[in-house]
Amino acid sequence: MNSFIDEIYTLAENDSLFENCKLMKANDFEKFAFPVNKPVVSFGSEKYDRMNFLLGYDIVESADEKAVINVVTDEKQGGAFCEELAKNICIRLIELDEGKNIISVAVDRCVFDKNIFAYKIKITFGLRETIIKMGEE
Repeated sequence: MNSFIDEIYTLAENDSLFENCKLMKANDFEKFAFPVNKPVVSFGSEKYDRMNFLLGYDIVESADEKAVINVVTDEKQGGAFCEELAKNICIRLIELDEGKNIISVAVDRCVFDKNIFAYKIKITFGLRETIIKMGEE
């Protein structure tokens, strides 16, 4: 996982918006309680797969990785709650991004997952390419 994901995860841990959420890192493979009784927010990253687009991939992304936040909410709270929480998470993470690494945001449709009886939504952040040389100033 890239350092940006670690950074925003740490910032989210200390932010009041996330105090009623279960935060987790996607590649830690941590299990969460079933059924979902409070929102679960998972932080991860994915590689861009430019080969799957026939048309419509006009946006030039300079980085080869994107940040992905998955939000899962209790079915009793409904899809509108899941969408509103995702919107608030987008806004808050952009505010917390002091280095201005986020260059684009895409939010998938909120869907009901009948396997876990919960609503889920995926937020994808396009990231500015940064070159970090560890140990050099």
